[in-house]
Amino acid sequence: MNWGINMRKFWGLAIILALFASLLTACSGGGGEGELKKLGKDEKATIKVMFWDENYFFQQYGSLFISKFPNIDVEVVNLQTLYSQGMTDESFAKFVKDNKPDVLMLTTDQYEKFAADGKLYDLGPVIEQDKYKTDTIHPAVLSLLRGKANGKLLGLAPSFNSQALFYNVDLFDKYKIAHPTDSMSWSEVLNLAKQFPTDGDKDNRIYGFSTNNSSYFTPFDMLYAISGTENLRILSPDGSQATLASDSWKRVYETVVDAVKSKAVFIPDGQGNQGGQTMEDYLMQDLFVAGKSAMEVNYPYIVDNIKQAQSYIHKDKPLNWGIVTVPVDPNNRGQSSSFSLNNIFSVSADSPNPRAAWEFVQYVSGEDFARVKARSNGSGELLTRTSFIKEQDGRSLEPFYKLEPRTDTSNGLEKAPAAFYGSLTQIVNEELGAVIDDKKSIDEAAGQIQERAQDALTTAKEQEKAAKATAPASTEEASASPAAAN
Repeated sequence: MNWGINMRKFWGLAIILALFASLLTACSGGGGEGELKKLGKDEKATIKVMFWDENYFFQQYGSLFISKFPNIDVEVVNLQTLYSQGMTDESFAKFVKDNKPDVLMLTTDQYEKFAADGKLYDLGPVIEQDKYKTDTIHPAVLSLLRGKANGKLLGLAPSFNSQALFYNVDLFDKYKIAHPTDSMSWSEVLNLAKQFPTDGDKDNRIYGFSTNNSSYFTPFDMLYAISGTENLRILSPDGSQATLASDSWKRVYETVVDAVKSKAVFIPDGQGNQGGQTMEDYLMQDLFVAGKSAMEVNYPYIVDNIKQAQSYIHKDKPLNWGIVTVPVDPNNRGQSSSFSLNNIFSVSADSPNPRAAWEFVQYVSGEDFARVKARSNGSGELLTRTSFIKEQDGRSLEPFYKLEPRTDTSNGLEKAPAAFYGSLTQIVNEELGAVIDDKKSIDEAAGQIQERAQDALTTAKEQEKAAKATAPASTEEASASPAAAN
């Protein structure tokens, strides 16, 4: 036996295996294992970032990022076409597969789905490697991201959405009504609203509660808000059955009917301002901003509208407003159902440029970016680095992020065809309208809502099934068919 030749073969094979192993380590984007090599001082890279509009991307993120990382070129994978065609889970997944972005911009639901499918890079190891600060990110944001990804951190978000309850301090003081407090239920908020006078015509009176849209707000809209807060399901978990006749639902129906009949809540007649508008017309559409409503649930952008109203409506005396947390489930007063993440940025698991992609994600979610945004940002964007959220007119915006976010906010509608929502809106408005007009009882309306909603769900599913059956095959399907092969 020639031991020399065999040993040479052995060591040759060992070297090949070692090189192969090191190559795998260097390219291991998907698992996030091993060190992520930093870019060299003069090393250039190009990344593709998914976003819904190229111009807006560079205004919000791109220009600042490029000034910080001039060696990284950014190409925007524009989602506009996908949105215009009506985006579905399937079309979005195909879009990602075809365009292969290095950085994905995801909703919370998309993030959860892509995480479950193993399509996102694990940021945990590189966060530890780079000693990237996460302790100044709002803990609820990290908890939400990890909760949707089986405990891993597979993305970061620069900002979040949340609502709060705004109230007119002077109106409450004028009528000697106790101010709202944090963690009130919807029933408690509406009971406060009922303490305000209801006399006067609709153009001159005040209301206890209103929404930011004086042209369209229906009993269904109120029902949807309250039921969402109280975590009621519209459909069963599998989406096959309407679940709208329980005692919990009947209590919500009664709350809505009582609020409308009290005339304390502004319900528009559909005759709102039409056509062209001045800035004053626009601001007057929001009764709270106009000073004609005592309370309103809204996003932080309303603060900018309140400031603008000082120049157009409240020239002599600015609107004196206060803010507390959004209404909550009385059985869980420490959580909010209105908390959501705007844009979650994740590195694709199969990105050929994971380091450059990570540099983008870490920068737009980092303290330097938040510091710059805080200087130029109005009131409309809530930064996940909450220490950079400024007071507005001397009021803290903490009520927007004081409560823990509720992670399960599904009411089952995601399981239904899109057409079902419109049908349900009409059914609820008709049936609750009959109760408001004293033509039906709550029990009768609940039974009819359940029965009609179930019929509408069945019809919508049948129509969706028929539409899919008659839809032309996609190019991909056609090319794979036997006919195409022949």
